[in-house]
Amino acid sequence: MTRILTVVLLFVAPWLQAQNGQANQWCGTKDGKVAWLTEFQANPNVFSRSVDTLYIPVTIHLVGTSIGGGYFGVRNLLDAFCTLNQDFEPTNIQFYLEGAINYIPNTTYYNHNFDTGAEMMVAYNVPNTINCYISSSPGENLCGYSAYNLGVALAMSCIQPDDHTWSHELGHFLSLPHPFYGWEGYDHDYSTPAPEQINGNLVERVDGKNCDIAGDGFCDTPPDYLNYRWSCNNVGQSILSQTDPDGVKLKSDGSLIMSYSSDECSYRFSDEQIAAMQANALTDKAEFLYDQTKRFPIYSGPVVPVFPGEGDTISNYKAIPFVWEPMPEATHYIVEYSINPLFTSAVFQFTTVGNTWISSSMIKNKTYYWRLRPYNAQYTCEAYSDIHSFTTGDQLSAIEEDFIDGLSGMTILPNPIRSGDALTIILSSERVMELNTQLITPSGDVVSSMHWQIGQGRTIHQLELPELPSGFYILKMGNATGQMVRKVLITH
Repeated sequence: MTRILTVVLLFVAPWLQAQNGQANQWCGTKDGKVAWLTEFQANPNVFSRSVDTLYIPVTIHLVGTSIGGGYFGVRNLLDAFCTLNQDFEPTNIQFYLEGAINYIPNTTYYNHNFDTGAEMMVAYNVPNTINCYISSSPGENLCGYSAYNLGVALAMSCIQPDDHTWSHELGHFLSLPHPFYGWEGYDHDYSTPAPEQINGNLVERVDGKNCDIAGDGFCDTPPDYLNYRWSCNNVGQSILSQTDPDGVKLKSDGSLIMSYSSDECSYRFSDEQIAAMQANALTDKAEFLYDQTKRFPIYSGPVVPVFPGEGDTISNYKAIPFVWEPMPEATHYIVEYSINPLFTSAVFQFTTVGNTWISSSMIKNKTYYWRLRPYNAQYTCEAYSDIHSFTTGDQLSAIEEDFIDGLSGMTILPNPIRSGDALTIILSSERVMELNTQLITPSGDVVSSMHWQIGQGRTIHQLELPELPSGFYILKMGNATGQMVRKVLITH
């Protein structure tokens, strides 16, 4: 581990030196033109290109302070990941979330420089995935950086829904340089012609004669000398004119994601850039392509809440279940509730893999608002459901009771249970007894009942259930000595 870390720190040290004295940068990537890309551009026809979509795993690391605060919100993460995959859709490359989100409570990494960023990546990287670290500040005045074959760091302020920073940095990770390659850190008077070379690199000319050996080496990305963040005009070009070494005027193409144009300008990768990224994924990143399972979009429609319903009053404020109809292709849901109907403050947020969630953190006699958002590993663009409201009561337990003389235990399996299946009830009794068993709707209607003769010891019984709507039901068992009551969740 020590040897690897030393190599990495030596690798990133030149980045840090190149940043000194240059403010208002956007991207801190200083890989330059990686060796793989030089080989590719020398003979691109020998490299494969996929006609099928390539699926690449991404591991998310959310970096917070040492006391566990300041993390990038999951809601914002889904929005940013949606933009990322939309940007890459024309490339036949799509990313998917691999594994659980990793939370890192470390103030040093929360606002880090390149050396500590490399240390962080070596410590937390998951092999064969693109490791993306989202923190407050990945370097002074930076929105992010990519370390080729190591990881990507992103500032949470720069990956809002309409930002393309994440796409820019993953372009670097898949071998792409800036279209203004060679100009990074160079202070130029743009009223004068560009020199023949910048930092030992040929400057690309407007006539295209040296496009394959100058600048970024791609002939379908026109010359660009702007190494600072810039806005575009009404036709998507830089406002500032530049002059190539031959004295020919030019304006930079603002549509390219790998440029430094502002987010409202950039939206695409060029065909040659796409070919390079695909080839890079198929060769240098081939070990990342271990799961090419086709994932499907979530059914586009509103999430249907089951419980609590609009306007319900829930007596047991310390154990309120949330239930909703599962959505096709959704694997995860964000559940949010708040006393603010606009969800602008005091929002409680949970992520669950099923279509149920039980909250124990509510206050009695309050009106709450709740909503849901479905997603899966690749498709994170679905909107929230409609907002529903309910009111809490003041009881600690509305339906739970636990006494039948001589009955020492009761287990219900499965719970939740699918509508129409049989409910298994495991009882432990100190003696022979009779029990009446009923399944009751919240409104008090009996939908299933049995009369059982219970033997001494551990016995197993089944209660057949009819086809029932999704929701919570009450299982009541009792005799003359008492009763035991439990909640049963029925799903489809």
